[in-house]
Amino acid sequence: MYTCKSRSQGTLRTLIQLVEHGVGEARTASTAAMASSSPGSPSHRPTSSSWGSKSSPIPIVRSGVSLSPITLGSFSFSSSRPFTPSPMPSPPSSPPAPSSPSGLIQATKDSLLQAVSKRDAKTSSLAIDEDMRDMCYYYTQLGTDERSEFLLYMATALSTDHRVVEELIQQKPVVGGGNGDNGAQLLRWEDRLRQSLQPPHHWVFSQISRLSGGVKFLVDMRQDLLATLYTKASDPTPSAVLKSLDTVLRELLSLWFTVGLLEVQRITWDSPCNILQKISEYEAVHPVRNWADLKRRVGPYRRCFTFTHSCMPKEPLVVLHIFLTSEISCSMGKILRSSRSSSIEKESMKKDFENPSLINTAIFYSITSTQKGLQGIELGNYLIKRVVHELKAEFPNMNQFSSLSPIPGYVKWLNGMMAQAQRGEVVIFTEAEEKELQVCLEVDTPSAIYDRLRKLFTTNGWMESAELVDCLENPLMRLCAYYLVVEKRRGYALDSVANFHLKNGAVMWRINWQADQSPRGLANSCGIMVNYRYFIDECEKNSRTYLESQEILLSDTVKFLVNTALMKVVKKSPSSPSPSPAHPRSPTPPLITVTPDSKI
Repeated sequence: MYTCKSRSQGTLRTLIQLVEHGVGEARTASTAAMASSSPGSPSHRPTSSSWGSKSSPIPIVRSGVSLSPITLGSFSFSSSRPFTPSPMPSPPSSPPAPSSPSGLIQATKDSLLQAVSKRDAKTSSLAIDEDMRDMCYYYTQLGTDERSEFLLYMATALSTDHRVVEELIQQKPVVGGGNGDNGAQLLRWEDRLRQSLQPPHHWVFSQISRLSGGVKFLVDMRQDLLATLYTKASDPTPSAVLKSLDTVLRELLSLWFTVGLLEVQRITWDSPCNILQKISEYEAVHPVRNWADLKRRVGPYRRCFTFTHSCMPKEPLVVLHIFLTSEISCSMGKILRSSRSSSIEKESMKKDFENPSLINTAIFYSITSTQKGLQGIELGNYLIKRVVHELKAEFPNMNQFSSLSPIPGYVKWLNGMMAQAQRGEVVIFTEAEEKELQVCLEVDTPSAIYDRLRKLFTTNGWMESAELVDCLENPLMRLCAYYLVVEKRRGYALDSVANFHLKNGAVMWRINWQADQSPRGLANSCGIMVNYRYFIDECEKNSRTYLESQEILLSDTVKFLVNTALMKVVKKSPSSPSPSPAHPRSPTPPLITVTPDSKI
């Protein structure tokens, strides 16, 4: 906590007055210069400097552009209120689309068509780039609904010309005859057909990627496209053309963000401040509370690695947080609150010093994909593999790698199961558990148990009663194992985090009770977390087994929970399949192969 003395207060007040006076003159002069210009005119656009202040992707520098007015954030001064260190700043890295319409939708379309009209003409590429910059600028000014309208327009107006494709199909040369010319003609025809099948918006995306900041612009545009696809899902025609547009853009982004073009960077407290700020902003699993918390997460017995791309050097694409210890952690409390390894004596530690001989385990406790526009492009699994090699090089004695992962969809699934149980369609509690819950919850009927539990799970109020917590531990752990292993989507694990680690070749090693007692952890999974353990020499084989055979590798402790759940979770519908038998032990203990057929 800091305070300003009277002399410093007077000096600061004078300085602020001088700055505000200069800003007022600049604003007046700029307003007069822009008064006669229309919103879509070149003189109304910002210069490259003002674009840089907004972190916009496409800088625009054209002749005749006027300086936009300088803005100064509001500043309040009170001699009676002391200065305090500012909290962790969290402005969005990519400003969201304004909700109100801008009126620039037609200008955006015109700039796009003007650029496309020069595609096959003898026009300088600089002129095309200029039109593309105009289109990108106008697009960033559009409101949410206007962006959806523009993307739908691009998907339809710049789609494949099927009439040209049909004409080319009719012109297919005759194959055979032993004539070498026929083979050459066929190759030329295939080339023309390939070009005609490629929609014009593929060329538009390629042109935008050439601009400075163009790749970042396309990543943000795909984020808007995915949101538009979600809203248009019920309308078949717009949904089909938007999916085609998304397919083209996703394929291009997959090529541009291939692993060979990505760089692994370690983040420390000495890293640039803007990178540290983005690390805190993007953290989606365990939010960063303040600067002290962030310093702890990149300090001793911690590691933070990111994937970056040369086209987006100041944007971490994937962020991986690691805890260095001597055992597989079962709780987030020890990781986030302590700067020390859980099993290392306090006397053997120094505040800013690591003893490598005491470290043999790496816990991946948070991995975040920061760019929603890169959804569906696998990056996190490659980062884990690269980081494992980095850690083994730094700590030769390291031999255990595991995650401590959340279960984001468990409570939502559990609420659905309780609704089915209330209707008598499924049994999720034993008779003894129901009687015990009736006493703890002070309800008269078994049906009232589910209403009461749903309310308590919504408010996390069940954690206030130690007796209720003990009563719920066995059934919630058993149901969690059922959710993770038995519930499937297209043959693979329903839980997205489980599916991610299993695809990477990890083993579902341990399910931990009350591992994350934060409000988010309780709301998502009743505080339960999972250790997915990586056996480096077996990851490739395990990944192939899961992807090809849809088999899940489990430890004996998880196997016991799953088998218990299969015996006690019973669906009463006559058409339901019978519970699967107990899973046999695999030839290489302690891992077992589980292929449950029972589903709810």
